[in-house]
Amino acid sequence: MKYFLAESCQNSFVLFDCLESFELDETFMKKALSILRKEDRDDALILMNCQSHNSSLIVQMVVLGFDGEIAEFCGNGARAVAAYLFSNGFYSKEVLLQTKQGKYPIAACGGCRYSIKLSFPCFEWNFKFIKDKRQLNGFTYVEVGEPHLIISKKMNDDELMAIGRNLNRQKDVFPFGINVNAWHVLQDGHIFVKTYERGVQRLTKSCGSGSVACAAFYQKKGTVHVTTPGGILEILIQDFGVELCGESFITKTVTL
Repeated sequence: MKYFLAESCQNSFVLFDCLESFELDETFMKKALSILRKEDRDDALILMNCQSHNSSLIVQMVVLGFDGEIAEFCGNGARAVAAYLFSNGFYSKEVLLQTKQGKYPIAACGGCRYSIKLSFPCFEWNFKFIKDKRQLNGFTYVEVGEPHLIISKKMNDDELMAIGRNLNRQKDVFPFGINVNAWHVLQDGHIFVKTYERGVQRLTKSCGSGSVACAAFYQKKGTVHVTTPGGILEILIQDFGVELCGESFITKTVTL
């Protein structure tokens, strides 16, 4: 069995190439989770069901969280997938990433930079992820594939960790958990974002979808630079959607 270690702004992943598979059995998923926890990475990215359709190549991405649950989406994970695919010759066609939320184009942007184009973030309360919006307590709900609570406030790590853990214990309000992002402005067009991720149940170095959520709340159109503890992301906000861009790397190949 072979797998790959990947990073996107120090958001860390284990990547499995199952492109020729159409289904993932329970034995494989247990093995993938075991490897994820052994490597102490944030998420496992499983690539499967690769198909050509007209001028496009469609690849399905399954995101397995450290907690053993299947996530809705992962923005930085999508860029790590782009790094893997484009470094292995998948560049002759438009590449679409199939997720639980839909199909999104991924691209190589030069150097070690990769991007994904997404639908515009949704600011409407989703009953699936939050049962009582009266519990927001100063946070704003934003959905970018993944559910996020964001707040414009400087927080130290201990404060954000305590809030994230407390909210994620409230299963009657957040039955699938909730991502929590604290952000503040560094300068015009440049914000800082810190994240507690629901699938990892800890602070991570970066979060692509959370950075998009905060950037879209801060600025309605144009380019926003987002500094995270793990690095810098660039987010282009347009009328029809957003594009998330930044560095991603495949750092190691492991053969068992």
